[in-house]
Amino acid sequence: MDERQTRLSDLKKRRKERFVSELEIGDTVNDLFVVKKKMNPRYYRDGLWFELLVGDRTGEIKVNFWGDENTEDVKDLFNSFRVGDVVLIKSGKVELYDNEIQISVDGERGTIERCSPDEYYIEDFIPALDRDKRKELINQLREEIGKIKNIPLKTLLTRFFDDMDFVERFSSIPSSVNHHHNYIGGNLEHTLNVVKICKAISDITPDINRDLLITGAILHDIGKTEEYRCTSFIDKTDEGRLAGHIVLGDRMVKSKIEELRREGVDFPRYLENQVSHMILSHHGKLEWGSPEIPKLIEAIVLHHADLMDSQIKYHIQKREEERRIRDDNWGVIWDNDMRRKKPFYIGEV
Repeated sequence: MDERQTRLSDLKKRRKERFVSELEIGDTVNDLFVVKKKMNPRYYRDGLWFELLVGDRTGEIKVNFWGDENTEDVKDLFNSFRVGDVVLIKSGKVELYDNEIQISVDGERGTIERCSPDEYYIEDFIPALDRDKRKELINQLREEIGKIKNIPLKTLLTRFFDDMDFVERFSSIPSSVNHHHNYIGGNLEHTLNVVKICKAISDITPDINRDLLITGAILHDIGKTEEYRCTSFIDKTDEGRLAGHIVLGDRMVKSKIEELRREGVDFPRYLENQVSHMILSHHGKLEWGSPEIPKLIEAIVLHHADLMDSQIKYHIQKREEERRIRDDNWGVIWDNDMRRKKPFYIGEV
């Protein structure tokens, strides 16, 4: 889409006015939300009502729609949108019920309308790095590719990152649904962080094949472009659920190498095997989802760089979440290794 088309598209779009985290009891709501869950309509003394869970990039809130005796109208409204749709809630009221803030919509005065994708900004519903930041990170990644001396590896990386459709996808996906870097641009940020860690390790360990290590770092999560989709919320594709990003990434790289060979590029088989192994083993353990364990020095470095960045970011994000709900200096964070929650110092609140 060129800049003129983007501007025309933006003219149709509506920004959220108030986010979930800003809502207060007594507020009137005329705003956009993404539907997270739907509860089937049920009867009450005056007619039919239904319950929704909606949200935006800052949180979630329950919505109760109160219809009247025109039950078919209420059912039609309920069926007019699905989970994942963005809806406009008109004339809702923020209320406190059972110690929980909710939005109540009286069917006589308010309603809920489904929005089309060209009527809202996805960044209002999924946390995102802004576009300028993503462009900056892509430029940094291209600078790292430019420093690769091994011609086959550089050619492989360039073929991916000269493809603007691929770059747009790579720049617009998270690194997870709800763990670390779970926002638009998160996987790009994570990838560049892993590259920087690998560079630092290669600086103090001269026996490492730096070009192979950096190539593996750039490509290790490439399969997430096929694993995740971002509509109005982060979800996994069917391929992502059935195969996972490690297998998908290996397929993508092998396919690109075969494409280069058909064009006459001499890409050594041993080099293909090493790049493939780094992708397949970067989670480090079979029980962590790796089809293989690291069997190259470069693969070991990549695994630990990937783990380090993901764990640091995970704890930073969880610390920020705890700070929003705690009134002392300690919070509780889930520890994947211990399989239980642990106390965690979150600093002065």
